[in-house]
Amino acid sequence: MKLREVMKRDLVVVDEKTKVSEVCRIMGEKRVGSVLVSRNGEIYGIFTERDLLSKVFPDDGLEREVGRYATTPLITVSPDYSVKEAAKIMAEMKIRRLVIAEEGEVAGIFTASDLVEVLAKHPELMR
Repeated sequence: MKLREVMKRDLVVVDEKTKVSEVCRIMGEKRVGSVLVSRNGEIYGIFTERDLLSKVFPDDGLEREVGRYATTPLITVSPDYSVKEAAKIMAEMKIRRLVIAEEGEVAGIFTASDLVEVLAKHPELMR
């Protein structure tokens, strides 16, 4: 099974100048654990719950710009990668999200939650 079949295409993107407190509100409202961060309309980073806990809180940075805390560079893979390949990358790199890029453009995201859902429905994929 390829990532293009299971990746999420509804992406939440915020501008790098958005305050972290506003980003947290958006993440809660959208029920997502991360947002993609853009600069001049180009996605260049990701801000996750982990960034909030490990970077923002120790820095007392809720009213600072999210771009200051975004993780860069983005780790991207092709939508033609298999779910098994994606799982291996996520485990090796100790990450919970992979950004899917096609022809230089962000096309989707695949998360650890997506992986669990796929494997629950298709356990044979990891054989």
